[in-house]
Amino acid sequence: MRWLPREDILGFEEICDVVRSAVEVHGIRRFKLTGGEPTVRNGLVDLVAMLRRIAGVEDLSLTTNGQRLTELAGPLREAGLDRVTVSIDSLRSKRFRQITRTGDLALVLRGLDRCEEVEFPSLKINVVTMRGTNDDELADFARLSLSRRLTVRFIEYMPLGDAALLRPGGAEVSGNHGRGTHATEIAEDEIGPAGGCGAQDRGSESLIPEAEVRERIERELGPLLPVDRGSEPGVGPANVYRLALGSPRGRVGFISAMSAPFCATCNRLRLTANGVLRSCLFEGGEVDVRPILRSAEDSATRRDNIARAMTDCVRLKPDVHSRHGNEQMSRIGG
Repeated sequence: MRWLPREDILGFEEICDVVRSAVEVHGIRRFKLTGGEPTVRNGLVDLVAMLRRIAGVEDLSLTTNGQRLTELAGPLREAGLDRVTVSIDSLRSKRFRQITRTGDLALVLRGLDRCEEVEFPSLKINVVTMRGTNDDELADFARLSLSRRLTVRFIEYMPLGDAALLRPGGAEVSGNHGRGTHATEIAEDEIGPAGGCGAQDRGSESLIPEAEVRERIERELGPLLPVDRGSEPGVGPANVYRLALGSPRGRVGFISAMSAPFCATCNRLRLTANGVLRSCLFEGGEVDVRPILRSAEDSATRRDNIARAMTDCVRLKPDVHSRHGNEQMSRIGG
């Protein structure tokens, strides 16, 4: 991990300035706190409360690894958080710990229970499907939607970050934009399907297309019936279904950025912790707004300049994203 200097990270007021510009100039109404991992940020509950007080914010959600939800779910709900998404890539404790390096599955599941107890109106689970890693658990995840009021979303594996280009042995490889880079040696436990959360080099065979995931689920649990996307909170990129079996309380969704890119309908901008607007999760289209936020201009001028930077960033959106991202997910969130 490459840690950012503290002075590079945006303060809460700076984050709020960006949100105000988005609301007041562009009419943006929905905001999600991601990361990395947002719950390690000191004062997260205070940030949620500050964002909730901004007029025009209609939907405020959080994506987290769930390790701190048992203690934070209640305070976050009271502060005004509307929805929670939890990343869980295995329902087997040993495998979960191997993927996450340190994660405690039992603790995360208790966090999900706590979210239901404090009555979050929408709860989602994100599952990155990886052949040879968790593809024997697809039906197990879908089965959660029978008894729990949540949406299980299966996300195709996306190679992100320069580490995706690294190979053992330190040989030079071609980096992004044709730059040469010297690959450092990768530990054996970080290579291939069994690698930990830092293992970007799982191999092309790790991708499981949505059609295959659906077929495996239906083979074991029966048909998946389509659900109107507009009825799913968050208006995200997932195609949503429900199991025909019984009377399911939840839903099953699929996010298929690799086999069926949805770039033409992408409605997201991302703001990194150090103040860079990104037009695409995968690559490019970056505009640095930190100098604007820290300028001596009056607040109205600063607001307009931030809003103009958002417009510039949208213009840089790629027609279709590349096959490899240029930044680690731990820096840019989902």
